[in-house]
Amino acid sequence: MSMGEIMTAVRHDIPVTAVVFHNRQWGAEKKNQVDFYNRRFVAGELENESFAAIAEAMGADGIVVEKLSDVGPALQKAVDAQMNEGRTTVIEIMCTRELGDPFRRDALSKPVRYLEKYQDYV
Repeated sequence: MSMGEIMTAVRHDIPVTAVVFHNRQWGAEKKNQVDFYNRRFVAGELENESFAAIAEAMGADGIVVEKLSDVGPALQKAVDAQMNEGRTTVIEIMCTRELGDPFRRDALSKPVRYLEKYQDYV
């Protein structure tokens, strides 16, 4: 999520292949806001730079995948660069903004206080 690990991999010659599913949003957080706040959300939409371009700026290879049929060839190219050339690659797969379920359904639920001394903290 921060991409700092890509720069570390490049600096220390640790070839890796990273895949970013870019849906242009903080999907889990947005879904929690939609569910808990009457379909209202704020700061969940992202119109940021390309993760592949950021990887290239850090000295890695970057591949943007727009079509499902290009996933396999992109993975083959990245793994080949990793295994045979010692290169790090970020594959950025462009996805829809369809919201899935959040990882934690209880993320915005009120906590249950079991100790009496904390009952007033909600």
